[in-house]
Amino acid sequence: MKQDQGMALSLQVNGRTYEYAGDPAKRLSDVLRDDLGLTGTKVGCNAGDCGACTVLIDGRQVCSCLTAVAQASGRSVTTVEGLTADEALSALQRAFHKHGAAQCGICTPGMLMAATDLLSRNAQPSADQVKDALGGVLCRCTGYQKIIEAVLDVSKSGLAPPPAAGSAVGARTPKVDGVAKLTGREHYGADVIPADALWLRVLRSPHHHAAFELGDLAAFTAAHPGIARVLCARDVPSNGFGIYPHIKDQPVLADGVTRFRGEAVLALVGTRVAIEAVREDEFPIRYTPLTPVMGIAAAAAPNAPLVQPGKPDNILLDGRVKKGDAAAAFAGCAAIAEAHFETGFVEHAYIEPEAGWAERIGDRLEIHVTTQTPYMDRDEMAVVMKLKQDQIRIVPTACGGGFGGKLDMSVQPLIGLAAWLLKKRVACVYTRPESMASTTKRHPSKIRIKSGCATDGRLVATETEADFDTGAYASWGPTVATRVPIHASGPYLVPNITARGRAYFTHCHPSGAFRGFGVPQGAWTH
Repeated sequence: MKQDQGMALSLQVNGRTYEYAGDPAKRLSDVLRDDLGLTGTKVGCNAGDCGACTVLIDGRQVCSCLTAVAQASGRSVTTVEGLTADEALSALQRAFHKHGAAQCGICTPGMLMAATDLLSRNAQPSADQVKDALGGVLCRCTGYQKIIEAVLDVSKSGLAPPPAAGSAVGARTPKVDGVAKLTGREHYGADVIPADALWLRVLRSPHHHAAFELGDLAAFTAAHPGIARVLCARDVPSNGFGIYPHIKDQPVLADGVTRFRGEAVLALVGTRVAIEAVREDEFPIRYTPLTPVMGIAAAAAPNAPLVQPGKPDNILLDGRVKKGDAAAAFAGCAAIAEAHFETGFVEHAYIEPEAGWAERIGDRLEIHVTTQTPYMDRDEMAVVMKLKQDQIRIVPTACGGGFGGKLDMSVQPLIGLAAWLLKKRVACVYTRPESMASTTKRHPSKIRIKSGCATDGRLVATETEADFDTGAYASWGPTVATRVPIHASGPYLVPNITARGRAYFTHCHPSGAFRGFGVPQGAWTH
């Protein structure tokens, strides 16, 4: 166990005694993970909001991210690792496995600890009591119902045997990676960072749109012991990435101008203590705020400033679908209905923030990261680094929720670039505010739909116009702008359709994939 100078504390964790000599105010969650190696306890927010870090202290649930380690001194701490005895799952863990209550698994340790607290006081709780006891732990995958069912079923938690030969089709089978998620042994992006890794911190634009100038980065580095290097746009071999082969419009690090609040400008690499100690006002950077284009109406206005050079009228893509003759069909309709709808940005809110680490191995780059798309990451990193694809290896960790939000790259190009240049392992874990400020969202939309039917109620014509805010960069915008027209008629067979979908650039964070890629916005109008 790593020892730091500080108050000597004795911790009783999962029935074992640990001596801790570090900062008494350090978060208990960090001590458990960083000092004791008990990474089953997860950190999703560091603010007591998500509950993923829930542990038991003297049998009662607490958020370990809000608990100073000194508060646990001399008391009994139980983590998810303490639920498993002699490699055998507890009754509660078996119930979770049986009901499929662990999906992505990032909230599962917190859920198990909260449920353990409840069941120690009430062996046969009601559904409402279960909901109340688990109310401090958020889940983004299950809809909670399977978790509730599992807690109610603890007393009958024997696992069903595998189906007999010839009977597998239609039979329920346990989740193949369920046990690892239930015992805390599953490794997510922040769980297996090497002890000798340098850390990376991103400086992000505080402005929606601004020009900027950099000062003397070498002098800044020399004045801050523990900082190994400050990376900027000129350090990136090919400073652009994106989902589509012909669109690489998002820079790894902004080059002279920022296009959304939260865009990466500089990356500090060094010891974790050193990079966290630097105040933002110490960075050698001077911004000149510029007038931003905010929202679809501003982007579509006549003579609107261009968000990206060479993109006339701020349009990324104009998608259309035409079938039959909708105008003529409307003339003969018995009834016509028309409505306007608007939707806003939606955050994916996965519990696990973006995290990973990278290392250079000879002339190859290896990146361990939470991701939904390891092969797309490989291809994008090859472009950014100007390397061959077989020089890039992406090692996907368990993904603690994604819902489309981890299809785009996040920490990958930053840690990959730093590891390549410094020839050292480099890690980065986004904070919750950083994750929300810098990653993609569901596209805001403005949709007008007009539908007409015959006297027997059958739909005969539909006309749709849908505009989307794709943000500063393309991401999955072309897919969204084309899928909405394609799905404009919803689940109905309509013989006459005119549909249009336009994706506009604005000075907002990029919009991307989110469970349906634009189809939910269009389906909502039906």
